[in-house]
Amino acid sequence: MRPGLHGVTINPFAGNGEITVLFAGNNRTPPLHQVGPHVLGYHLVHLVVSGKGSLTSRGRRRELKAGDCFFIYPGELAGYGSDETEPWSYRWIGFRGTEVDYRLRELGVEPDSPVLEGGGTRRVNVLFWRVQDALRTGGPGCDLKAGANLRLVFGEWADRQMDQREEEGNRGRLEAETSRRMEHAARYLALQYHRPVSMEELAKETGYHRAYLSRMFKKATGQSPAQYLLKLRMERARQLLGEPLTIGQIAASVGFADPFHFSRQFKKWHGCSPSELRVQKLGMEHFQPES
Repeated sequence: MRPGLHGVTINPFAGNGEITVLFAGNNRTPPLHQVGPHVLGYHLVHLVVSGKGSLTSRGRRRELKAGDCFFIYPGELAGYGSDETEPWSYRWIGFRGTEVDYRLRELGVEPDSPVLEGGGTRRVNVLFWRVQDALRTGGPGCDLKAGANLRLVFGEWADRQMDQREEEGNRGRLEAETSRRMEHAARYLALQYHRPVSMEELAKETGYHRAYLSRMFKKATGQSPAQYLLKLRMERARQLLGEPLTIGQIAASVGFADPFHFSRQFKKWHGCSPSELRVQKLGMEHFQPES
C-alpha cells in the first residue's frame, strides 16, 4: 500500500443491533496527514499499527504511538493527524449499537478518556483485519462475521482490563505488605537501638533479603536502616544528657560499646560533643564525660 492510499470496506447489510460494524479500513499516512476536526454520527476506533500521531478532542491533544487505540464518539468534535517524522499507519472500524457505550465504559473509555494505551495487541490487530476481510469478502454472512470479530475485539479488551486490575490488585497487596514490614522494621529498631543490631538480624526479622530490605526501607522512610538507627541513637542520646549519667553510660544506653566512638558520632550528628552540648544547652557543667 503506497503512502496516502487507503482501503475502506462498507458493510452493505449493517443493521441496528447491539454492536454493528458499519465499515472498516486501513491507511498508511504521509507526514502531518490530518483528518478533521469533524463530527461523526457513529463510533469510530483506530488501532495504531506503527508510527506516531495525535488525537485532539474536547480541547485536549493526546499523543499516540504504535499499539494504542483511540475512539471518536458520535456528536463529538475531534481531529487526528500523523507525526512529521514518524507518520503512522492504522486500522479503523466504524460501528454503532445499543450496547456500545456500556461496553466502552466497562473498559474505562469515555469521551473524556478516549484512548486505550496498549490496546492494540497482536491478537486485536488480527481481529481488526478479520473485520475488514469479512466485509471485503461480502455475502449475506459478512455482517455477522464482522460483528462477531468486533465482539472478539471487545472481549480481548475486557480480558486485558481484567488482567490489569488483577495486576494492580496484586501490586497493591504487595505494596501494603511491604509497607507493613517496613513499619515493623522501624519499630524493631526503635525498641532495639540500645544494643548492636545488624542488617542480617533485621533482614531475618522482616523476612526480606538485606539488599531488598535496605532499598524498601529507604523508599519508605527516606533513610537506610543504618541511618535510621543512628538517628534514633543520637536523638535518644541527646535526651539522656539531661539525666545524671556519664558519657560512657549514655553511650552504652544507645548501643555504643566505645564511648569515644560514640562521642565522635555524636559530634558529627549534632555539631558538638556530648559534654559541650550538655553545658551549652542544658547548663549542667557538673556533668562531665568520664575517660
